Amino acid sequence: MKKAGISFALFFAFLMIPLFVISIDASCQSGTKLLTSTAIPDSLNKIFQNSCMPCHGSTGGFMSTSKVNFSKWNEYSPVKQAEKAAKICSMLNDGKMPPKSARKARPEIIPPKEQINEICKWAEALSKK
Repeated sequence: MKKAGISFALFFAFLMIPLFVISIDASCQSGTKLLTSTAIPDSLNKIFQNSCMPCHGSTGGFMSTSKVNFSKWNEYSPVKQAEKAAKICSMLNDGKMPPKSARKARPEIIPPKEQINEICKWAEALSKK
């Protein structure tokens, strides 16, 4: 009798486990909004390619790519993207980027104020998501 009871309990458990797992999965999916990375808009990508990616792209050095690496932008979480975008805005507004040595050697990489404003609006929009 005990063996029959144990067998029934095990049989019942094996039947119920898949239903329980499906229930958990459904509740997780219905109540959770998945956050996805945001691609850089084309208009800003052109600015970044000209002004930032020589150092902050796949060919950049360790120090600069450790701060931000545009080649890996889509690998950053949405929170990290927003943080990095805010830092980019701040560094550009403070005149810290591009660095003085790069400004001196290649003045054409300095983004004008209109482009900096466009980058900062984008950064602000990312922080609101």
